[in-house]
Amino acid sequence: MKRTGRRILALGLGAGVCGLIAAAALASPPSSITPSNLVTKADFNTPVDLNADRIRLRTKEPTDVRIQKIVFAPGGRTGWHHHPGIVLVAVESGQVTFVDSHCNATTYGPGSANGSVFTEVGTEPREVRNLTGEQATVYATLIAPDADMDIFRAEDPVQACP
Repeated sequence: MKRTGRRILALGLGAGVCGLIAAAALASPPSSITPSNLVTKADFNTPVDLNADRIRLRTKEPTDVRIQKIVFAPGGRTGWHHHPGIVLVAVESGQVTFVDSHCNATTYGPGSANGSVFTEVGTEPREVRNLTGEQATVYATLIAPDADMDIFRAEDPVQACP
């Protein structure tokens, strides 16, 4: 009986390890982008509840904040990913295309009909791409739950979007 239980446990652990390796192999890393952390990690050590001019920012617990500048070369892409919390992305120059998990694509940038700011929220995979022949620069403000580890991005499996 003990041997059977150990075999089942070993098989279960082996399958779990294989699953993790397969997920890592199918992850979608970024390409042709250069991220720079302008603020690596700042902390709201207490909850925030601000309400001014019909804009509200409210956290229920301490949160972490990071600010990044991301330069996209032509054809650059973030890889499929998601973030904890909320991300505000302002496109300074060029254009980038936000692709959601359903392959819906929306282009943002100065002069774009969609504006030059977008948000990323939720756990669904998404990718940001530069589909133009010119460089694009964005600034991302990431607001995430307070964490001991530096958790601002999670890699997701490759999606089947063109």
